[in-house]
Amino acid sequence: MKLQVITFLALMFLPAEVPKEDPGKKDLEQMQGDWNAVEMVRDGVKLSNDEVEIIFRTVKGDQYAVSLFDKVIGKGTFKLDATKKPKAIDARPTGGKTMLGIYEFDGGRLKTCFAPPGKERPTEFRSKENSGHTLTVWEREKK
Repeated sequence: MKLQVITFLALMFLPAEVPKEDPGKKDLEQMQGDWNAVEMVRDGVKLSNDEVEIIFRTVKGDQYAVSLFDKVIGKGTFKLDATKKPKAIDARPTGGKTMLGIYEFDGGRLKTCFAPPGKERPTEFRSKENSGHTLTVWEREKK
């Protein structure tokens, strides 16, 4: 009887389910900091090295800023969903519409592929002609 009462009390005060760690939390931490673009393909057209090497991305929390050299050309917030395959990212530029994308980490690199606002999320890391997709490979900035 004593054991049943203890078991009953323990069950009353234990959570019904132990909360699982958010799989996106680790990715969010890994995404923090400054990134240089090393490759970019827009709508099937690969940008030249000269065009790409001036593009930078800074991430703080769930906010991002994209710059050409030191001039910010875009800001916004983003949300990750690491449970999807491929992993999903939703970026919302300040004053703009949400862009659906995918992402993956490969060592010190981050690969993203975004569709234009209002279009479906890409399913692969490719930017075909007339797709509207932008594929970017980012490398963590070396200090």
